[in-house]
Amino acid sequence: MSAQLPPSAPRPVRPRFDANAAWKSAVDVIRANRQVLLVMAGLFFLLPQLAVDFMLPAPPPGLEGNAAGKALLEIYAVWWPLILLGFIVQGAGLLAVIALIAGAGRPTVKQAMVAGLKALPTMVGAQLVVGAGVGLGMLLLLMPFAAIGGEAMAGLALIPALAFAMWIYARTMLISPIVAAGGTRNPFDAITGSWQATKGNASRLLLFFLLLMLATTVIYLVATSIPAALVAVIGGAEAGAIAVALFGSVVAACFSLLSAVVLTAAWRQLAPVGPS
Repeated sequence: MSAQLPPSAPRPVRPRFDANAAWKSAVDVIRANRQVLLVMAGLFFLLPQLAVDFMLPAPPPGLEGNAAGKALLEIYAVWWPLILLGFIVQGAGLLAVIALIAGAGRPTVKQAMVAGLKALPTMVGAQLVVGAGVGLGMLLLLMPFAAIGGEAMAGLALIPALAFAMWIYARTMLISPIVAAGGTRNPFDAITGSWQATKGNASRLLLFFLLLMLATTVIYLVATSIPAALVAVIGGAEAGAIAVALFGSVVAACFSLLSAVVLTAAWRQLAPVGPS
């Protein structure tokens, strides 16, 4: 007689990323919390960007090619503490926004800021690990082509190398909500959690965020070029540069806020077992 096995349990269906639902959820969250979210965006995203834009000196005019690159490197070598501080503040703000709208127990703004600061080292550690992995992977892809055909072949290999980097980015883009709202404090657990949550959805996530970045880029160009041209006609070139920095910082702050809310919506879709 053959042993009779019990019927196997149905395999759970993996959630499918719905871009329309994520966008609608993000818009609803911003509408419902627009006052506090705008304040947080101004504090964590707009002010640091403005500080960097207005305090960082511009390279000497008329430089091109290697000379322009060298001038930028010299500026960054002196002002890197300010740039690093700006990234830290913006990173903490991103996590604070996510904690505010999706954290356990409906945290207050103060609690969300504290949660963002506590989660920041984990996110930085996870991003460093991911960045090191991407850099190593791209190097391994480029080296054989460069050894065979020099710069021409290395340039051709840049296409699959960039595709590899974008795929890794898509698989790890949920690290921030996993750390801030999910409460994960181990960088490797955060990477693993994002990798599992995005399984089967990486291409949809990547396409959605590429379209979001493209739309933001168009808005940025329109919001900076037209007002800057008008201001430059009235107040001169320096006033036009100030207008570019101001309007560009506003667009960048709005994009950072929207990214935080959309990432949270995606995390809620793909990793529904979260804080209640």
